[in-house]
Amino acid sequence: MSSKDTTVEPVPSEVGEPANAEAAKALGGPFAVEFPPDPYVWSEARKLVADKNIRVEDLATCCAQDPAIVMELLKVSNAMFFAGGRSPITSTRTAIVRLGSDVVLDCLTRIKERPALESEEVSNWFEIHRSRCKRTAIVARMLAEAVAKQLNDDCQAAGLLMNIGDMLAVAHFREEYVKLADEHSRSGVNFRLLQHKRFDVEKTGLTYLRRHGIPENLLFAIDREAVARSAERAIMKPLCLSAAEMVDAFDANRWEKIAPGRTIPPKSAIRTLQLNDAQYLKVYERASEYLFSVRLLEEKRRRDGLPSIEEPLGEATPVAPQEDASQLQNEISTLLQGAIEEVSEAVETVVERSAPEEAPQTETLIATVPTSLDAFSIPSGAVAQRREARADSKVAMVQPPPMHSKKGNAIVSSITSMFSQAETSEALLTELLQMLVDNGPFEKSALIVVSRDRKHAIVVAARGPQYRQRSAVSDRRPALATRPMLF
Repeated sequence: MSSKDTTVEPVPSEVGEPANAEAAKALGGPFAVEFPPDPYVWSEARKLVADKNIRVEDLATCCAQDPAIVMELLKVSNAMFFAGGRSPITSTRTAIVRLGSDVVLDCLTRIKERPALESEEVSNWFEIHRSRCKRTAIVARMLAEAVAKQLNDDCQAAGLLMNIGDMLAVAHFREEYVKLADEHSRSGVNFRLLQHKRFDVEKTGLTYLRRHGIPENLLFAIDREAVARSAERAIMKPLCLSAAEMVDAFDANRWEKIAPGRTIPPKSAIRTLQLNDAQYLKVYERASEYLFSVRLLEEKRRRDGLPSIEEPLGEATPVAPQEDASQLQNEISTLLQGAIEEVSEAVETVVERSAPEEAPQTETLIATVPTSLDAFSIPSGAVAQRREARADSKVAMVQPPPMHSKKGNAIVSSITSMFSQAETSEALLTELLQMLVDNGPFEKSALIVVSRDRKHAIVVAARGPQYRQRSAVSDRRPALATRPMLF
């Protein structure tokens, strides 16, 4: 190795530690920054690596969610102590296989000792760019499965390092970056850092990765000026650039601009992949499902204000985020089941049967929905007790327009007379539901109250023949019953 290369490629002095790391820390600056790990990913990875029966694929999938952990694994696995002149490691899975569980556990323990970002605003922007790295990696893997399946792991690792420069800028400038990010877009922030601080986000990020031992077989895919050293790996560059373009379009609310059937811009990296319509449709649908689910999860966590997991290195067992989510879902289901039971009890006590005696097969049930179901309550602060109408005098009714058929005129006339003769809303509802069954083309009619989020519904009143409840698996159509039920 020449003297020129030693300024770029790290030479290990200890296991996994480059010789120029201490000098970089003494000099300070952006290249001395060490990224703290994601506490959720770290806790799950530490729990998996301690399990001797766990598969390597499961541990690699977990570690691949955090660029800080992947950088540490790649740096250590490509050090001279472990490489021994062999081909460089370019994926998380091969790095874990080369190192072994004991060394991986040592890496996780060492990376946990890195200081966290103290400022909440700085940490928030750092996590935003960490999330962009993770989503770019997943989308890059989706694209690779369509055109270069043998490079799945490498494309995911390269996509995970795509936005390291942004993370480095946040960790280095801290409050200055937060101030710029609150006033400008991501491209605007990068432009001002280049103009006023001489900090090129993309090039500085690449230099940072090279100093931390990431091999060129991986970095060329995210370096716009680099050239692939082998023809079979050349596809990685357009794959990673396309993944970054898709994630940026989603974050900028321009996702529909790159939808299938739309004209993609001429300079778009997606064009260079030459995907056919079926391939691009499949990738677009998978990416849409993934990106929207991640956005909903992040908004839910931000709305709930869930704290970050900080588990000690002692005997405490780390808690996985999946377990937190399942526990929360169980609590919601328990509360919802209690609300359904309250509705059933209220219906049994406040039910009004208005079916005629000569038609025992039909009946009408009208119930008052209890206010304990917040999802079905009126959002404008409705009161529980009924109030009299504010109008003292009756308003003159406007004559309806004539219909084109006699049957239509008869139906409209019956409805208008029904409104004028009804004394209460319950009586009007009863007559209207009965008329839709007797004189209309419907076999059964019902009044259904839908929650504000449109995820649940309750049958308040029903008219028509009885149907037994169908299974939601066997029949996707909701069954109309005479008791309130949750769909």
